[in-house]
Amino acid sequence: MDTPSDDWSYIGAHPIRFEPPDIVLCRPNGYLSGADVRGVLDFSEKRAAQLGRSIFYLGDSSRITGYAISTSLQIFNSRPTQYMRGTAIFGANFQQRMQNSAVLRAARRLGLPMMRLPIETFPDEASARAWIDELRRQS
Repeated sequence: MDTPSDDWSYIGAHPIRFEPPDIVLCRPNGYLSGADVRGVLDFSEKRAAQLGRSIFYLGDSSRITGYAISTSLQIFNSRPTQYMRGTAIFGANFQQRMQNSAVLRAARRLGLPMMRLPIETFPDEASARAWIDELRRQS
């Protein structure tokens, strides 16, 4: 599902934007560094603060070429997550799904705060958005 090209900000090469009422959509391109992940989390936290309530993160993995698992775990361990209501990731290839699963398993074993959030992966954007809509209805 494509989105209009207006209202995008960039964290490095990665387009990101807020979509009312409560979604931060990011379409990373290429390699995600630790600084990029921190930038995405900062953007999300800032939007939630401006909104006055928590947000959903919607991530398109279709153009990601890689990221460091250890960096992701360090960042997620050091960041508060109360500004997030859930995370939906879509478009990941097989390798990315395996890497995402490894991060989530490690985070669960380490008891990281991020695991208190609903985090799911989906084959496409429409499925991810439908899941977010369902979480909204439940709360």
